[in-house]
Amino acid sequence: MEFTKQQQQAIVDRNQNILVSASAGSGKTRVLVERVLQRLKQGDNLDGFLIVTFTEAAAAEMRERLENEIRQAANQAEGEGQQHLRRQLRLLRVTNISTVDAFALRLIEQYHYTIDLDPQFRIADNAERQLTMMQIFDTVLTQQYENDQDDRFKTFAKQFIKNGSDSALQQAVFKLFNFAMARPDTDEWLAQLSHQYQSDGDFLSSQTYLVTLLPEIKNGLTDIRHQYQQIVDLVQEFGDDLEGAPLNRKNDLLIECNTLNVLSQQLTEESNWGHLRQQFLSLAFTRWNAKGRPLPRNMDDESKATWQQITALRSASKEQYQELVTKIFVLDEVGITTAVSGAQQNITQLVALTNQFRAVYLAEKIQKRVFDFNDLEHFALQIVSQPKIAATLAQQYVEIMVDEYQDTSYLQEAIVQAIAKPNNVFQVGDIKQSIYKFRQADPKLFANKMKNYPLADTQDSEVITLAENFRSQPNVTQFINYLFMQFMSDQLGGVTYTGEAKLVAGASYYPLDLPKKAELMVYFNDADSDEDQGENVADEPVDVSGYNATTGQITMLGAKIKTMVAEGFTVFDRRAGLSRPVRYADITILVPSRSQNPQVIDIFKVLDIPLTVNDSGNYFQTLEISVMMSLLKIIDNPHQDVPLVTVLRSPIYQVGENGLAMIRAQQKQGDFYDALQHFMTLNSDQVSAELKATFETTQAAGKRLLQDLADFKTYAIQNQIVQLIWAIYQRTGWLDYVSAMLGGNQRQANLHALYERAAAYQQTNFTGLYQFNRYIEQLQKNAADDLGEADANESSDTVKLMTIHGSKGLEFPIVFMLNANKGFNTEDQSGQMIIDADAGVGMQYLDLEHALKLTPPQYLAVRSAINRSSFAEQLRVLYVALTRAEQQLFIVGAYKKPEELLKKWQLAYMPQAEQWMLDDAIRLQANSFMDLIGMALARHPQFEAKLKASKIMSALDLDNLATQSVEPDESFEFSLSFQNSNDVAVAEQAVQAMGPVGHVDDDRTDSVVVPTVEHIDLQNVFDFRYPHEMATRTTAYQSVSEIKRLFEDPDIIAGQPYQDQRLASDETQESGLRFTQKNLREPHFLTEMATRPSGAARGTATHLVMQKVDLSAGAPTIPQVEQLIETLIAEELIEPTLQHLIPVKQIVAFFNDTTLGKQMVKHADTLQREVPFSMLMAAKTLYQDYEGDERVLVHGIIDGYFMVDQTLWLYDYKTDYIAPEITDAKAFLQARYQSQLNVYASALTAMGQGDIRRFVMSFGANKVYEF
Repeated sequence: MEFTKQQQQAIVDRNQNILVSASAGSGKTRVLVERVLQRLKQGDNLDGFLIVTFTEAAAAEMRERLENEIRQAANQAEGEGQQHLRRQLRLLRVTNISTVDAFALRLIEQYHYTIDLDPQFRIADNAERQLTMMQIFDTVLTQQYENDQDDRFKTFAKQFIKNGSDSALQQAVFKLFNFAMARPDTDEWLAQLSHQYQSDGDFLSSQTYLVTLLPEIKNGLTDIRHQYQQIVDLVQEFGDDLEGAPLNRKNDLLIECNTLNVLSQQLTEESNWGHLRQQFLSLAFTRWNAKGRPLPRNMDDESKATWQQITALRSASKEQYQELVTKIFVLDEVGITTAVSGAQQNITQLVALTNQFRAVYLAEKIQKRVFDFNDLEHFALQIVSQPKIAATLAQQYVEIMVDEYQDTSYLQEAIVQAIAKPNNVFQVGDIKQSIYKFRQADPKLFANKMKNYPLADTQDSEVITLAENFRSQPNVTQFINYLFMQFMSDQLGGVTYTGEAKLVAGASYYPLDLPKKAELMVYFNDADSDEDQGENVADEPVDVSGYNATTGQITMLGAKIKTMVAEGFTVFDRRAGLSRPVRYADITILVPSRSQNPQVIDIFKVLDIPLTVNDSGNYFQTLEISVMMSLLKIIDNPHQDVPLVTVLRSPIYQVGENGLAMIRAQQKQGDFYDALQHFMTLNSDQVSAELKATFETTQAAGKRLLQDLADFKTYAIQNQIVQLIWAIYQRTGWLDYVSAMLGGNQRQANLHALYERAAAYQQTNFTGLYQFNRYIEQLQKNAADDLGEADANESSDTVKLMTIHGSKGLEFPIVFMLNANKGFNTEDQSGQMIIDADAGVGMQYLDLEHALKLTPPQYLAVRSAINRSSFAEQLRVLYVALTRAEQQLFIVGAYKKPEELLKKWQLAYMPQAEQWMLDDAIRLQANSFMDLIGMALARHPQFEAKLKASKIMSALDLDNLATQSVEPDESFEFSLSFQNSNDVAVAEQAVQAMGPVGHVDDDRTDSVVVPTVEHIDLQNVFDFRYPHEMATRTTAYQSVSEIKRLFEDPDIIAGQPYQDQRLASDETQESGLRFTQKNLREPHFLTEMATRPSGAARGTATHLVMQKVDLSAGAPTIPQVEQLIETLIAEELIEPTLQHLIPVKQIVAFFNDTTLGKQMVKHADTLQREVPFSMLMAAKTLYQDYEGDERVLVHGIIDGYFMVDQTLWLYDYKTDYIAPEITDAKAFLQARYQSQLNVYASALTAMGQGDIRRFVMSFGANKVYEF
């Protein structure tokens, strides 16, 4: 296996903090695994590594890769090296390879006592968390109003109340809370938020102006002046030969440019805000279409094109200036002072309310013992902030490795740095793929280290760049490079896309004759509308062919895909090492959001294209879930029209539109449930003969529904939600019904997922159907739980549809990026309160007396910061999307008209054609991915020719197109495809006429073609062998007491009543294998000794006493233990016949005389007794000749453990009778129980415990032994 020079450097460099900047497809995971492997070969142990991943799936993949590599290396090694590597395989299960949250959980399990935290807690999901927060907020709000003696809080709350609702105030508190809790310095950050609004005297000398407003004005004005200078430079190219209108325009430009320069100078000289404001407001731009300004008609084409470019740039600059003035200079000095003062009061009170909410919410979580992952991280930070623990952990890890470092938050970084040594942190990631801003990930962590770490080898730190892309065809990488070199910079994107930041084509295995495709596919929606296209597809205008912007581009895309499959478009199969015709499975569609998924599903069904939807956004929109959720809602409250009609129309009750209309026609007032009840009182004699059949079937369905609702409501009161859901499935037959529909397996899986979600809901602190409906609504609203991933028998040959975020880390032969025209989300830049982690809080102030909303300058500064960081994030999202493609890349979007496209793309034409990077001001005018890509490609030398080759675009006046080009460093192929509604309609008809093309599977999601029985290979059915047949003959569950003998000496086993039942006999194969006693004990009525207590009963009673004895006041006395036994007998926990058999004196002596007992008393605060556990063990370690990868659930109860310094003491009580002939009791007990203690120790190690000592207290030998 060969590595590049940079990869080898990342593998072998030691004793440094290393940051690996790994571009897409550069093999970073392979490098990380190899680095660990090489260190293991050099003698390090695997449990000395802390490997942090971004997801659990990534952790599982890392663990699997390490196992494969270590196993392979062990097989090739010899002697001590081989033994060492084999030990690493055993350590792999307990090595810290996990997410930060999972690592935090381990820390809490190990050190919970240091922060006074009860370790018996559970983790709430996002929906439960949100509902709990809402409940707590209502409590806090009520308290605030009740304690509001001077109406101060009421006045503050009015700033947020809209239409009598306090939801805006709730949202503000939650937003501030979530931002604060993502930081390690929560209290400090909240406390300083209002400082930026402090007013100190003269406005132009205040911090508000100097720190917040002045830089905003300077930056905006500098951009405008820069663009004006470019315009003037273009005009100067005409020399002194201008006359008439062109000369007048030139003079206008010179005057305007000079005025802008004067304004820039006034920014530093003016001492009065009113004067400065007036100067900015007074600048007027001459209208060029007025008299004396029109261009002469006989002007040559080249001059016309130049003047068109000048006009376009001037218009853009004017718009920027007007936006700057409108944004900054609306308020006079009094207005600004009022706005700043009012906003500061709002923030101060909002922070106080948020802190109160935090306190009450945390108290509730502690009381209920329910936390979220953010809590775990804060608890972990509290733990590692203790010097002694931090030092212990730092000593434990030879290296800390962080994968996907670009997605790390400051809180997570603080945890890692607290336990890091000065030179043992290895972090790998790609700042260009940091796309989780909404989770408070901050790419500035990565950027700062790239800047501050030396770029050359030093003693302390280094940056290593992996630029080679081994995934994509060179045409793809060169296309991506050309785009991002023009619009990703340090200021907008986190890194300037030059030098090592660029992709280097490293995939040399692709055939030279493989098609090279990077194509922009644009659909023009002919509908007449001036409104922007939003998220709601139903609201989009429809053109003459019945398409809107969404359905038009989806149909265009679908026709393209089906044509490619039908015509056998060539792809390279990397596994087979040869070219072949494309299959549907080679194609993946990436979307910015899930909003258009239902339309893709519907259209692909019409076009007969198989599709798998990997995202959960459409889960609640599926028929089976929609009907179930509607039914649950009306069981709780039937007076809800939409859910009630949904259920009536469903296949369960089958009331058609005529029946629904008939119900409503009989009672037009009130809700639909009232109308239904009235309808049920009517007689069929009251309707005409032609409507009688409809009336009777509708009334029969209504009767059935009302009866079902009554029964289900009663059932819901008496039973849990899971039982109610299953009762609905059984009574209505809904689960069976959907199995017969297209995609039936997936639909059944969805219903099972709903049942499982109900089971999870029962573990929360909420009860009842109403709360369950709210819980599910919260899941749906927040997309908090990916229920849609309950995939069932996913077909191998289907087109995949997923979000860009969901595709991160994956790769696909052919990628279509759909809806590239979707406008960038700017919701976080509007509203009464906006937040940026660095810029702070932007707060508007409502002047209630004058009914005015005042925007202070701090708000503008925060909005500008959010705008730039959000735009940078969008660039990174685009980078992730495009770099998923291995071979071919298609970018699909829509514009209203060709003129709109050209106007936007032409913004890229700057006088300095040799300047690669587009100006910030120009880039920030892009509203979508398609805008950005179009601007960049518009500067390609071949762009004009490709544009003119289009029938649609050539209809425009392109002869005067003033193009400016930048030559790509490396040539690449790209194409432009423009289609309108007529083109798409023709293509749709053509592909529909094809019928099914490509491979046909028998269970594709939604778009499914079911083969006839003649097409089924019956021989394959009869010859089928279940691949996990051995697993059917083993049990999935074992207790420790049952399996402990598996680890003992086989000669000892042979003489014991437990037997290994793994005999390869026919009898064994008939039943599941479980290691148990061969003969069951006879019942009491068959035994002669029924009244005599058994040894097991005596042992159980002794264990119970040892569990219950109170150690809080020191070692127990004989009277105390005897009193405890009396209490347990009174509580019927111990049989009276056992009282005299319990070794009271031995128990007392144990706690007073033995080292183990005295340490238990001393460390009673950390003592854990009778701790149940479950863990998975590899089946091959339990069953002989078993080669499968399945695992067995092992369950047991640990007698107890406690901490002494940093070592855990594990103990187990044994009441076995030690016969006189046994001369070595320790050896006897060790042979019998060593394996059992090993299992317990493994379980504790898996829980995150460190060093463990093992003890057995033998009441039979009256001694404590350490094993």
